[in-house]
Amino acid sequence: MGTLSRLDAFDRRLFQVLTRREQALIDRGMKTLTTTANRSVLWLSIGALLALTGGDRGRRAALRGLLAISLTSTLVNLPLKYIARRQRPARRRGDRPPVLPIPGSFSFPSGHSASAFAFTTAIAREDPRLLLFVLPLAGAVAYSRVHLRVHYPFDVLAGAAIGTGVGLSANALIRAGRDWRDARTPAPVAERAQTNRVALITSPNAGRAKEKLERARKALAEAGLQVVEEFSVEEISRLDEIIKRSDRPLIAVAAGGDGTVGAVSNAVVGTSAVLGVLPLGTSNDFARSLDLPMRIEHAARLLAVGKVSTIDAGRLLQDGKAPHHFVHAATAGLNVNFARLATRADLRHRLGRLTYAAAGVLALRERPTFDCELTFEDGIRTRRLEQLSVINTPVVGGALGLKVPGADPTSRSLQLLLIEHLPIRRLVRSAINNLLGRPRLVRGVTLWAVKRVTVSPDKPMDVALDGEICGKIPATFEVVPDGLRVITRARYGVDA
Repeated sequence: MGTLSRLDAFDRRLFQVLTRREQALIDRGMKTLTTTANRSVLWLSIGALLALTGGDRGRRAALRGLLAISLTSTLVNLPLKYIARRQRPARRRGDRPPVLPIPGSFSFPSGHSASAFAFTTAIAREDPRLLLFVLPLAGAVAYSRVHLRVHYPFDVLAGAAIGTGVGLSANALIRAGRDWRDARTPAPVAERAQTNRVALITSPNAGRAKEKLERARKALAEAGLQVVEEFSVEEISRLDEIIKRSDRPLIAVAAGGDGTVGAVSNAVVGTSAVLGVLPLGTSNDFARSLDLPMRIEHAARLLAVGKVSTIDAGRLLQDGKAPHHFVHAATAGLNVNFARLATRADLRHRLGRLTYAAAGVLALRERPTFDCELTFEDGIRTRRLEQLSVINTPVVGGALGLKVPGADPTSRSLQLLLIEHLPIRRLVRSAINNLLGRPRLVRGVTLWAVKRVTVSPDKPMDVALDGEICGKIPATFEVVPDGLRVITRARYGVDA
């Protein structure tokens, strides 16, 4: 017996187990629920309610849900059902009368399940809080198709998987369309960078930078930007010399991940140059925080027509050393161990996009704590910590889109995040709360808005700035209000 035959046999046995008992009351409830989902009426009604009562965010969620349902219905009901051509569950002698008429279409995959999960995934990407209400409803609709004997379990599971994938794709399509529009919607001339001259700073270790760099060069040229200098981030000291000797404005373009952005920003703060970002890294948390396009061509076009916005930076002050600036976050403790692993060239080469996941697992194997004295303007506090972060921009976790509450690069303050030694389950719960749009802090996690703080651990420790290890504590962290000029979307700061 082949693999498909064994799966089919298992699916049929599971179907018999799930449907062998007659439950009249539940049958009626399942019939009512599944009937409301016919032709996606249930989901379209929820979408209409969101559009009418949810403001701009509700309207965006409704649009995403409608697009996801349209794509899913077209995919499932036309090619997929006719490719699989699986027959509906057959009635057996002695079966109770069917609660629903058996549909005349093929069984695999379940269209109801696909539409339910497509809609749920799409609207949750706009507002994760909606999952609390819509996900159980989608699951109930999917189960109703098995309970009412019109689909096998694998039909429903396949439909749910397809719907989830299409829901994610619908969001990607909308994002791509918005990026395309915004990259071609120029800011007023007076708000743009008054130059087309670019210094391109690259990173050989950022994600698939080698594959993307040629695309970036081509996109910059097509956008009318002239690359007058190009060099690696390892030669970042050259940028200061270039800016000083330039008699015209310059866009310093960081073509890499957060480490490259941080290094270029450190050189740009307080100068006449403007920061531009081509997100070629793995996480690109800074670019995501400013809602910059992730597609290279859109990001390059934005550099030519976008708005020059002013944002805050952070600054690290160490005795006897020059100040060092950061734009995303400064971290000490657990995250430094993660940074050591995540920036290893051999791991990046072998693991690619899985590097961060592997680095996270390895870093969590050892979680040493340290005693720390924190000196604020109003006094001194002590903590025993596993992780300390000083955060300027909100997004962490790359595409997961986790956000630090209160972090805003225009707030003229930094967020000091303190994490004590916690069970892994509490950290996971905190992350899930964040994904669901409920960024409540769990016990053992503290978050304070600060303008300046001196951090004194019980022994000297490495500190990572924007993901790169480049300093030590004891040291002082402070905000640099309006310290950096960066090219953003024309509407940045208007409807953020």
